[in-house]
Amino acid sequence: MERLEANNGLQTELTLSDYEAFRKPNNVAGMRTGMLQAAVLLPPFIFLDLFLIPEDFVIVQVARVVTMTCVLALIVAINRIPEWVGRHSDALWFAIAWVIGVFCAICCWAHTGYDSVYTFSLMFVFMSSALSVSWPAWLSATCNITIYLTYISPLFFGLISIDHWEMTLAFQLFVLGVVVQTVMMHKGRYQSESQAFFANAALQNTTASLEQAYEQLREVDRLKSEFFANISHELRTPLTLIISPVTEILRSAGPGAESNALKVVHRNATRLLRMIDDLLDLAKLEAGGLRLQVKDLDVGGLAKRVAENARPAAQARGIDLRFSTNGSAPEMFGDEHRVEIILTNLVGNAMKFTPESGTIDVRVIYNRAGASVEVADTGPGIPKEQQERIFDRFHQTDGSERRRAGGVGIGLSLARQLAQLHGGSITVESELGKGSTFTLFLQGGKDHFREEIVERREAQVDIHPSRRAEDSSTVWPALDMENATAELRQSAWPAEQVLLDRGRLPRLLIAEDEDDLRGFIAGVMKQSYLVDAAADGAEALKLLEQNRPDLVLTDVMMPGTSGLDLCRAIKGNPSLQHIPVILLTARGEDDAALEGYDAGADDYVAKPFHTKVLQARINAHLKMRALSLQLADQARLVSAGTLAAGLAHEVKNPLNAAVNAARVLEKGGSSKVPSEKLMGVIVDALDRIDGVVSALGAHARPADGAEVVPCDVHKAVESTLHLLEHKLREAVEVHLDFETTGDVFAPARAFNQVLLNLVDNSIRSGAKKIWIEVRQRDKLISVAVADDGPGVPHDVVHRIFDPFFTTRAEGEGTGLGLHLSRRIAQECGGELRYEPRPGGGARFVMEIPAMEQAA
Repeated sequence: MERLEANNGLQTELTLSDYEAFRKPNNVAGMRTGMLQAAVLLPPFIFLDLFLIPEDFVIVQVARVVTMTCVLALIVAINRIPEWVGRHSDALWFAIAWVIGVFCAICCWAHTGYDSVYTFSLMFVFMSSALSVSWPAWLSATCNITIYLTYISPLFFGLISIDHWEMTLAFQLFVLGVVVQTVMMHKGRYQSESQAFFANAALQNTTASLEQAYEQLREVDRLKSEFFANISHELRTPLTLIISPVTEILRSAGPGAESNALKVVHRNATRLLRMIDDLLDLAKLEAGGLRLQVKDLDVGGLAKRVAENARPAAQARGIDLRFSTNGSAPEMFGDEHRVEIILTNLVGNAMKFTPESGTIDVRVIYNRAGASVEVADTGPGIPKEQQERIFDRFHQTDGSERRRAGGVGIGLSLARQLAQLHGGSITVESELGKGSTFTLFLQGGKDHFREEIVERREAQVDIHPSRRAEDSSTVWPALDMENATAELRQSAWPAEQVLLDRGRLPRLLIAEDEDDLRGFIAGVMKQSYLVDAAADGAEALKLLEQNRPDLVLTDVMMPGTSGLDLCRAIKGNPSLQHIPVILLTARGEDDAALEGYDAGADDYVAKPFHTKVLQARINAHLKMRALSLQLADQARLVSAGTLAAGLAHEVKNPLNAAVNAARVLEKGGSSKVPSEKLMGVIVDALDRIDGVVSALGAHARPADGAEVVPCDVHKAVESTLHLLEHKLREAVEVHLDFETTGDVFAPARAFNQVLLNLVDNSIRSGAKKIWIEVRQRDKLISVAVADDGPGVPHDVVHRIFDPFFTTRAEGEGTGLGLHLSRRIAQECGGELRYEPRPGGGARFVMEIPAMEQAA
């Protein structure tokens, strides 16, 4: 028995029976090769039989045919039923080897007996067995001995006499030697292949163990990434409530002690934000997820800017911060933001350790290979044994509780890894008591950037799990940030006003579970918009039903229904999907928002955010919303024009007839036309006018057109045809097929507007026949409008529902009718689609939920 060591619940024990189960099916390939060789070699020896054994030629050929039949049968079985052959491979090979061995023995008997040259063919059977299949030694010996005993059996019965004992004995010793050699070959092959099997199983077990360990590491890494995402959100949210209000106050605060104190708060909050970004960058570097935005890079200009930013702090401590460049700059490429992080960390590190009245030199040196940036300080220096360890994560040269310099020990580690990601390096030279010099080297050109670390995408995303309720900061009582912000805004700049249809203020829905932040945003936005606020996604969904907002601003991480869930719910509802959704995210890195966009979000704003940036994003989406509403009104005016034309045509003729008849009666009647007939003309004309007005009322009810009520499809079709009757009289034949007369649950005016657009389009196309079919399939009622007109060209079918696209001549259409018709159908929970009509023409199908289903 062979055993494998136990390892974390993986396969721990294998026996020879496991190898046997592997060996037998594995012999099928060798059997196929052996049988093909036999099928090729058996037929040519017919000519040798004709020459050596002409007396028994027929008998030998019968045996040859039987043998070939067995060989071919096994070949067919191997190709047709390989699984069955694999399970019985030992028995089948034993049988076929015996059959071929018997045939070779018959050839020997028919020739000269046991000293015949055909004996060599028998030896070939033994040797080919060892080369074709893997057998244990006992099975090989059994098969070979059985074949040999069958071969010499006629000798025991006196059927064959031996004339040349010396030659016969020599042949038999040679045959037995081959038998022994064959058994030894099988034994060696069996042992080597079984050992390889167990070794491979052990290797697979080890691989599986390593894969399991790797999966565990990946899970740990995933949990760590999730932790960083959560901690980023929980840190960025309060930072938003520090930086944004302080920025607002500093706009209106005059010089003084309070203003200076607020600047300190703002500066340190910004510093804390940078530390959070460093932590996230470090996590992404470790996970291999950081990508570089590789562009033209001005190393000298960037280093100078970093030095200038640090100069005020250096001057406050009496440190002489100097900057210089040397050489001509080659063509440089890199991620400017990441290189700035490197330089800021190096200069900031020098600032921490340089004493007052010390010196920091920032030198940029160019050569043909690239650019080096040296940051030299006159600090205490670094012990030699510590000079490599300072680049280790979280390592600090002074780890005591009395350490003078702040920081968490990630700056230099992050800087070196970012430099290596650029194909560069960071080195240090230092001597105790004489200061340190850190050198950043970046290569020229951009061929050295690995393809996998270069960012190809333009967009960013935000990926967050739902926030746990216990993560919410509830230790301190929430302040009335809404009123506080409103008071603060009174002295701030005037906000840009965006007005929607009929001059109304836009309505915003804010979903944020952090009370202070929600109050702050609401206070800022109430100056320009109508604001509804929700503490979580579930409450936001309820407010969506009560007050349809024009824009939704939602945090991503919220308990219960997250911001992504809220976004999916909005974009998945046809009546709500036109509402823009902006995500507030605590992560602003390049790979953090694809899930948000997949959920249907229109935009995102990273925390901490500037209120002016947030308002600018909101205003941009509201302006597009206003334009959409304006276009909808324009399309409705076009429909109104169609209605007005039909109404004027239908009312004018009967009205003229009624007026003319009334004038005749007013003058005392006519001798040619009886008064009763004139009164009949007036009554018929007024009935006609009443019918037109009733059709118009049915088409436009209710008055405001926005109420969702049961809408009779049959009556809607009839009223539409009535209003377009003046056009239909022009040799247009209408065929109606009402399979159902059910109601749909939709705004009547909007539903009728779609019918009017579809029928009017068919008339305008020049169709001579129009088919209107009403069907009910499961939960949907479909209204199909088909015509025998020219149809829609194949190359523009995909564009017919786009706004402003039209196939009519210039000036004859706005290109909004089909676009708005589809949107109306979708807002009713249905769909409008185009289908080519068999036989030519166009067919538009509108599907709307039946009343009992929609209700």
